[in-house]
Amino acid sequence: MKNNIRIEEVGDINSEYPYLEVFFNEDISPFLEVAIYNKELSFKMYTLEKDIVLSYEEWAYIQKTANDFLPRVLKDEDDYNNYYS
Repeated sequence: MKNNIRIEEVGDINSEYPYLEVFFNEDISPFLEVAIYNKELSFKMYTLEKDIVLSYEEWAYIQKTANDFLPRVLKDEDDYNNYYS
C-alpha cells in the first residue's frame, strides 16, 4: 500500500519546475523522480542495490500524486507569468 511509499516535492534552482522524488519509507535515496518536461510528466528510475517491486496500489498512488502535481505546477507558472507580465 501507499504506506510503504514517501513522496517529496523538490524545488531546484537548476530545474525549470519543481519535481517529485519517490522513496521507500526506510530509504534515504529515491528510486523514482517525477519531473515535468515539455509540460508533460517524465519518469526517471534510479538504479538501486535492490529490486524495485511496487504493488498496484503503490503505483496508483504515485500516478495519482503525479497527475495532481502536473496541473498545479503549470497553473502556478501561468499565474506567476501573468502577474509579472
